[in-house]
Amino acid sequence: MRPAASRLAVYLTIAALLLLSPVARPQQKEELPHPKTLPDLQKAMKDVVDKAHLPGAGVALVSNGEVLWCGGFGKADLASGRDTTCDTEFRVGSISKSFVALALLKLQEEGKINLEARLQDVAPEVPFKNRWESTHPVRIVNLLEHTAGFDDMQASEVYNFKDRYDFPLLDVFKRFQEPQDVRWPPSTRMSYSNPGFGIAGYLIEKVAGRPCDQYIRETILRPLGMANADFPFTDTNRPLLATAYDSDPPHALQGYPYIYLRPAGDLKASPGELAKLVQFLLHRGRTGDSQIVKPESIIRMESVETTLAAKNGLRLGYGLANYTEVVGGVVTHGHDGGIDGFISTYRYMPEQNWGYVVLLNSTQSFQALLDLNKLAIDFLSKDFPKPQQPAVSIPAADLEKFAGYYAPLAPRSQLLSFTEDLSGGVRIRVINGQLTRSSLFGKPEVMIPVGKNFFREEKEPEATSVFVTRDGSGMALSGQGLEGFSYGERTNIAWTYARIALLVLCVVLMATSLLFAIVWILRKVFGGMKGAQHLAVRAVPLVATLFFLGLVFCFTKLGGAGTGKLTVWTAGIFALSVLFPLLSLYGLFLAVRVPKSEIHAGTRIHSLLVALACCVVTVFIASWHIIGLRLWTP
Repeated sequence: MRPAASRLAVYLTIAALLLLSPVARPQQKEELPHPKTLPDLQKAMKDVVDKAHLPGAGVALVSNGEVLWCGGFGKADLASGRDTTCDTEFRVGSISKSFVALALLKLQEEGKINLEARLQDVAPEVPFKNRWESTHPVRIVNLLEHTAGFDDMQASEVYNFKDRYDFPLLDVFKRFQEPQDVRWPPSTRMSYSNPGFGIAGYLIEKVAGRPCDQYIRETILRPLGMANADFPFTDTNRPLLATAYDSDPPHALQGYPYIYLRPAGDLKASPGELAKLVQFLLHRGRTGDSQIVKPESIIRMESVETTLAAKNGLRLGYGLANYTEVVGGVVTHGHDGGIDGFISTYRYMPEQNWGYVVLLNSTQSFQALLDLNKLAIDFLSKDFPKPQQPAVSIPAADLEKFAGYYAPLAPRSQLLSFTEDLSGGVRIRVINGQLTRSSLFGKPEVMIPVGKNFFREEKEPEATSVFVTRDGSGMALSGQGLEGFSYGERTNIAWTYARIALLVLCVVLMATSLLFAIVWILRKVFGGMKGAQHLAVRAVPLVATLFFLGLVFCFTKLGGAGTGKLTVWTAGIFALSVLFPLLSLYGLFLAVRVPKSEIHAGTRIHSLLVALACCVVTVFIASWHIIGLRLWTP
């Protein structure tokens, strides 16, 4: 579970700057080694941890279905010098979802629930709106595959700062109803939604007749031998828990804030305990002599069924809380997790009987997590073949039917959808007889055809994207290998370029007000503007620009746990997002109304242009629903 607000903060911090220079040069990255022995792998992993200045990392490796090695690098707590070990507990975030899915699969095996049942039939008390309910109902399986069309969490829904830990899940859904407003027909697009898994946890409680965490503990965690892992903080797991850090150098986060959507991301577990989960999945639901869930349930967990891409034959994607995706050139299954101060992943490959776990007690380097993943996969898969789907021949004329710009239409967070609208699309072109894809300003990369509508990249083993026809109304693109782009529909690229160009122009004009202010303020201080009138015409657009910069700055200071509370930063976002539009309009009014004879023509025109630029930016942020944005819990 990774708070969406952090993505908004990052984007708003860099938006004004990146729009000025949208073509970014990729940084040269040091090539990772290819370890052949366990000591070589351990050294390579330690080097990644050290170079990224991470406090600690817990790692478990499973080979031939057995634990090959489990241990740690660095410190679980820097202040006390406590080492990270195989038994160090971490908050593993969204890895929690895998256990929710396993619990529901077990309940389905027992005949107590049907994952194909409609949500409104099983739990009519859960508030949600679906205008397509008669033809595309929200089913339980949609919650587990993130295909219900739900939004992600509201900012004030992320952290629980005022209620008891076990605040009833149904009351959470009733208090925060916006995410359950279905945005497109269910069973079409995948869009990650923590509230959906909150509801899935509630269904466990309703059907099993006991709290979700208790049911998962008694039926999944303890039978797997996960002795300390649990959702709530306990006297057992608390002293084993690693300290959470962010930033570089590491800064310890204070406390461990509760979250409302506990089933979606509040599990605490160690590398050794999650290794038992990996073994359980490799052994197809068996641990020791006990078959906890049937092999068929594990296979269903790894399968995608409800997206348009899956219905058209794409194998990869998000199953029942289980990603099937290409990592390091190999198809693996598993899940990632993120919560303030912790990021994590587990992955496994049943065909080759290996898997691994990587847990970090710092959120300051996602690249380090990716590098550790690649090292583990490279080492564990080194003795196995890496076959690729063979390319098929498709004439260039037939490839042209796929060409165009595909706008992203499955945003994880509706509040953040503007970030994808501006630069998150995929451009498909036929170049030298080959189909290519790129971002708006990126370098084209060849898409290798492996079927009529299926394509993969050069180093990928099988199809990762598919083109589908939407009920005869146009072409859509869906896939796993598109850097977060899960679904898009073909549209005109001109409007996307026009919006970016307009924003660039506005940002440039607003920036000139800062440069111009240095000149006239210095002249004013040293008596060079004694006869100047209507200084407000110059000052108001300048102050509006400063307020906009202040708004961006407040977002950068939020941090994940900064949402949900009334702080100087959340209050600043609310106040500045209101004052900026008001000053923008007032500045335009002054520039238009000032008598031409009483102000220098150049000054008037410049102030008018800056005020217009501020008003255009106001229109954009209004369309993005940022004006008057309140991020704290009422």
